[in-house]
Amino acid sequence: MTPERTLQQRDPLAALVARPAGYLAAVVVPLYAIGATILHRDDVSNPALAVFAIVLTLMAGIALALQSSPLRAPLTSRTLVLVVGCSALAHAVNVTATWSTDASARDDWGGPAIGLYVLALAPYRPAKELATATVFAAILTGVLDVAQARNSPSGLPPLAFVVVGVTPVLAMGLASAAFADVLVRSLDHWRVRTDRAFSAMSDQRGESIARSVQQDRVTILNQEVVPFFSEVLAGETVTEETRDRARQIADAIRSVMVAEADRTWLDVVLEDVARSSRVGGDALSATVRDEERLAEHMSADQRTALRALIVALHRAGSLKPDASSVQITATKSRCKVLLRAALECDANDARADIAPFLAVMRVAFTDLHVDHDEPTLTLRFSYEQR
Repeated sequence: MTPERTLQQRDPLAALVARPAGYLAAVVVPLYAIGATILHRDDVSNPALAVFAIVLTLMAGIALALQSSPLRAPLTSRTLVLVVGCSALAHAVNVTATWSTDASARDDWGGPAIGLYVLALAPYRPAKELATATVFAAILTGVLDVAQARNSPSGLPPLAFVVVGVTPVLAMGLASAAFADVLVRSLDHWRVRTDRAFSAMSDQRGESIARSVQQDRVTILNQEVVPFFSEVLAGETVTEETRDRARQIADAIRSVMVAEADRTWLDVVLEDVARSSRVGGDALSATVRDEERLAEHMSADQRTALRALIVALHRAGSLKPDASSVQITATKSRCKVLLRAALECDANDARADIAPFLAVMRVAFTDLHVDHDEPTLTLRFSYEQR
């Protein structure tokens, strides 16, 4: 799936912070519809349709509240169509419920309801989709207002109905699209500047890594090889015992080198978690099954998301390193990951702690599936081989 130009996919945590606005819209809009209907009940000629319009508005709010959850990220265009479609249909039903009895378009709550819902969708969908949905809703609202004006007892010109009805839809909808576009553009510009700075530091970082690796190798030689050579030089003869010890030192150094060559960044992360949990690194590294070194095919964003999730589970005190495992297998052009984390805390507490990290994971790995069968949390996802 190609990443979309949305705040949720550019900055998942910012979208998570904006989620209360969705909750607020899901509560305020139906209450506003109920209040307006009760306040102008004399204009209602068909109470059943008026109630149905409120139900449709409530359905749109529930869909927005549920689908904006980080556990269901990213919010798709289907949800946008569902929310805007239900609110637009609610407006049409409400107009029908007040047909030929509505004296003023100012009493209609359909237009503001559509605008508020589109405004709440700004962090989750691209600006083009928001603008398209706004234009569609505005056209529908305008058509309904013209038809309603011809049957209104007020005698006001249709243009007055259209202006009053369409203005909140266009104002809030286009503001939502502009807001989403500005945020995504600013994040893209920041990412470009960050990548440039990262590239500029790559040479210096490579030299630092080379010095670090060299220092590790020298440390190994100083601990084992140099003392052995000193003893050999100080002795008069080379015995069979000396040859056996030299063979043991060579095998030990060779095994260390091979282990370092086979180790991936994922092994390092889990070994750090095991070390901080006072679990033997060898015991934990055996739970990482990645014979083909497929973890190296993850992108930088994917590595960061997975590393952050593992560390978050550990810091929350809910991860049992010696009872968790990561398995990576290759299928055609994709790599499939099965992560099982044994948890010590309550399921609801664990999900609350890792919800922001799952939001990032769902953006980095668009096919993420999360299952919880106490005490094990299972994550399944995949990524392309590069």
